[in-house]
Amino acid sequence: MKAMILAAGYGTRLRPITYTLPKPMVPLCNRPLIGWAVESFLAAGVRDLIVNLHHLPGVLEQYLHERYSRHATLHFSFEHEILGTGGGIRRVRPLLENDEDFFLVNGDTVQFPRYDELRDARRAVDALAALTLRHPPENDRFTAVWNDHGRVTGFGQGTGEALMFSGSHCISARIFRYLPDKDFSGIVDEVYQPQLANETMAAVVNDGLWFDIGTPQRYLTASHALLAAIVAGDVTPPQGSLVRDDSLVDATAAMPGSRTRSVIGARSNVRGELVDSIVWDDCAIGGSVRLERCIVAHGVNVAGPVELSDVMICREDAAIPHDAGYERRDGLVIVPI
Repeated sequence: MKAMILAAGYGTRLRPITYTLPKPMVPLCNRPLIGWAVESFLAAGVRDLIVNLHHLPGVLEQYLHERYSRHATLHFSFEHEILGTGGGIRRVRPLLENDEDFFLVNGDTVQFPRYDELRDARRAVDALAALTLRHPPENDRFTAVWNDHGRVTGFGQGTGEALMFSGSHCISARIFRYLPDKDFSGIVDEVYQPQLANETMAAVVNDGLWFDIGTPQRYLTASHALLAAIVAGDVTPPQGSLVRDDSLVDATAAMPGSRTRSVIGARSNVRGELVDSIVWDDCAIGGSVRLERCIVAHGVNVAGPVELSDVMICREDAAIPHDAGYERRDGLVIVPI
C-alpha cells in the first residue's frame, strides 16, 4: 500500500519559529514531526510514501531524502498554492487511483495509528474510508464525528458516540469519483459529509498516544507527555538520543549543567539549568542561565545571566517581520507562551 503525508501548511500558530522552519520539521523529543509519521508507516510495513509540500519545501525534501531514501520510496508533490486535503489527493491521483486503497495522515501530528486495523475495517465493509477516532480531551473544542458500532453516522450531528477525528484515514480509490473538479477542496466537508448517505464510512477507535502540535502550549504539553512515555519505556527514543534520568539528551550534546524533565538536541551545550524545557539542535545555554517551561529553537545562544520562563526563543532572522510585535533582545526573538 501507499500512504500520503500532508505537510504543506504554514504552521501559523507556531510563529515566529515557523517563519524559518516548516512545521513538520519542528522536533518533538529530538525527531521532526514528519519523522514520527514516516517511522509509524515504516513500522507498519508501508514504504511507498507521498508527501505534499508548499511552505519551505526544500528543508522537508532534504531531510526526508537524507534520512529515509534508503528505507522508502518517496514521491513529492509541490503545491504552488495550498490545495487542501481533497485537492492535495486529487493532484497525485495518478499515483493512487490504481490501488485498492491508501493511507492518509497529517504530517504535523504525532500519533501511532493501528494501520492494519484501519485497513481491515475499511475493506471489511468496502467503506469509502475508515477514520481513526478517539475520545477527546476534557474541554477540548472539536467537530464531533459520530460513531455507532464502527460506522460513522455523521459529522457534527449523528447517532452513537461523539468522538474526535485523529487525522489518519484509510481511503478507497473510489474517492476520486467524488473529489470536486477544482484545485482546492476539503475531504471531510466536500466528500465525506455529502457522501455519507450513499457510502459507508468505517471508524476505528484508538485512544493511544496522540499529540496535536498546533500551538506552543500544545507543543510543550506533547513534549512532556511523549518524554514521559520514552522515560517509562513505552516509546523507543529516536536514534541517537539517550534517556538520562527524567530527560532525553542527544548523544552529541554536552550537558555540564542541570536538567529536570527536559529535552536537549544534537550538538547543544547546556551549562545552565533547565526545568521542563526543550532545547533544540546547535544551541548554547550559558552557565548563569535558568530556563523553565521554555522552547529554545535551533541555533539559539543564551549567554545570560538571565532567568526565563514560559517563553519561546528563536534567532533573529530577516524572515521574521519587525511589525509583528515580538520582543527582540541580543539577536533573539522572545515570545511568551
